[in-house]
Amino acid sequence: MQAHVMVLVLALGAAALGQDYSYPHNAVNCERCHGVPMKFGSSSMTTQRIGNLLNGRFFPAAEGGIHHRNGESAEGSSSANQITGERASLNLLGDGYVEAIDNRDIEQNAMQQRQANLGIAGIVVGSPVLEAKGSQTTMQLGRFGWKNQHGSLMSSCADSLRNELGIRNRLYPDEYPTHAPSDNPTPFDTPDPKTHKTELERLVEEIRQTSPPPRDTDLEASPDAQAGEKLFAQIGCAVCHVSTYKTVKPGTRINGGTYKVPKFLGNQVIHPYSDFLLHDVGTGDGIPQAAKPEYLDQSTANKFRTAPLWGLRFRQDLMHDGNTPGTEAAIARHGGEATTVRQRYEHLTPTEKRQLQQFLKSL
Repeated sequence: MQAHVMVLVLALGAAALGQDYSYPHNAVNCERCHGVPMKFGSSSMTTQRIGNLLNGRFFPAAEGGIHHRNGESAEGSSSANQITGERASLNLLGDGYVEAIDNRDIEQNAMQQRQANLGIAGIVVGSPVLEAKGSQTTMQLGRFGWKNQHGSLMSSCADSLRNELGIRNRLYPDEYPTHAPSDNPTPFDTPDPKTHKTELERLVEEIRQTSPPPRDTDLEASPDAQAGEKLFAQIGCAVCHVSTYKTVKPGTRINGGTYKVPKFLGNQVIHPYSDFLLHDVGTGDGIPQAAKPEYLDQSTANKFRTAPLWGLRFRQDLMHDGNTPGTEAAIARHGGEATTVRQRYEHLTPTEKRQLQQFLKSL
C-alpha cells in the first residue's frame, strides 16, 4: 500500500496515537514517506487526490479530496465524472532556504521566461499565510506543494499534519466530516507541558534546520557532468530549472511578519534547480489543490510546480505522480510549455545526451 505525507511529526507514532486507526490518515512516521536519502527526504510513496468534474470545474471529494489509505476513506462511491490523480512524495530537505528566497526573484523568473520566446510561461500563485493574524487573510507567493498551495512552511506542515497524519491543529482545527459522532475526537496537537511547543512548531523548526540534499561531488567535478551542465543551460532546461538563488538578508520578516529569517538561513547561496512557478507540461490530471477549499484556483488544474532537482540522484520514480522511471523517461514526458526544450534534447548527439545525464546524476 502506498501512502504519502508532505511532512510528518517526529514523535507521533502508532504508540503515541494509541494504535487508533479509525480516523483519516496516510502514515504515522517520517521515514515511511520521507526517508530517502535521510529523514525529510523524498521517496517513491504517493498519495491520491480524488474528486468530480462538473461543468468543467473540479470539486474535491470529502476531506479536501485526499484519499486516506488508512482509516476513513475520502473516496466515497465511484461515478462517471470522478477523476483521480497521484501525488509523489516531495523532498523537504533544505525547505527552510526555499522559504527564504526573495519573492521578487521568483517573479523575475516568470518575466524572463516570457522574454525567452520558448513558449514557457510559468505563473505565480498567491497562497494564504494561515499563521498570520489579522482581520484579513495575508497572501504570499506560494512555493511549497505540487500546486504551490502554500507560501510558508508553517502553513504547509499544518496542512499535512491534519490531512495526511490525521492530527488536527491550530491552523486546521476542524473535525473530519467523515468522523463518526459516536467516536472519540480525533487527535489534536497541543503544547508539550515541558517545552510549551506544539509538535507543529517543533516540526517546522527541525525542517528549517535541514541542509539541501548533498550532491555527488566526484561526479559533479567530472568533465562529462560539467559539459552536461552547459548543455542543460544551452537547450533551455535551466529556464525552468533555475540553478542559483541567494536568500534574503538575516532578520528579514517574512510570512506576514510571523517569521524572522535567522542568520544561518540568510544571505545563503543555494542551488535548487527550480523556478518555483506553475507550468503546463502536458502531464496535468485536471485536479487543482489549495490550502483550503475557498482558495481553490481552477486555472491550475493542469499545472504543476517545477520540481526542484536537488536530490534528484536519490529518486527513481519521477514527475508529479511518481509514475516515470528515470530521467530519460521524464524528459521524454515533457510536453506543453516544455515541448521546444524537449525537442532540443532529442536532437543532441548520443555523447551530448550522455553528458547531460551525467550532470543530472550528480544532483
